[in-house]
Amino acid sequence: PKHSTTPPKMKATIATSLLALTLAVSARPSPSRLTRRQDTCLLDTVSNPDATAVENAINQWASDVSTVNEYLNVIAAGGLSDPNDLLAATQAVLLSAQDEPCQFQTLKNNPDAQGSNVVPKFACAISDLDSVFGPHVLDNLNSIISDPSDTTTVANAVQDINNFRCCNVLPDVDTLSRNSV
Repeated sequence: PKHSTTPPKMKATIATSLLALTLAVSARPSPSRLTRRQDTCLLDTVSNPDATAVENAINQWASDVSTVNEYLNVIAAGGLSDPNDLLAATQAVLLSAQDEPCQFQTLKNNPDAQGSNVVPKFACAISDLDSVFGPHVLDNLNSIISDPSDTTTVANAVQDINNFRCCNVLPDVDTLSRNSV
């Protein structure tokens, strides 16, 4: 029989974090209750955002990022070792991850962030997120969903998500947030 090396207090913390993550994501609208036009957006993309829409996009994106980060932290702590739990948590967190590009698009649609108004760092963040987010976050979450019992695929997917979130996504989000308000 396997013996856990995770201390009981950490197990309780992991279980509490997982429960909070699942409840937070479950409380969000189900895809069937979202608009037909943007069925993966928790907060619809705005095509010509005003300051309030930009602020709302930044706040929603921060919430999405926090939810995905919590999911990754729970996995790193060994809290989702059961494939069924991992599948459920990954399916739930995918909603937040899919919403991040919706908020990104609102920030890209900001008239103050287009044309000659775009600072190079902002343009670089936009270009970077356009190229890395889908293949390195969404595709990896879908790989986990496809086979949560394949520990090699799961480990590689989580490592790739962490690498790109830490090195690309989070710094780019910070740049976009600072230059959008």
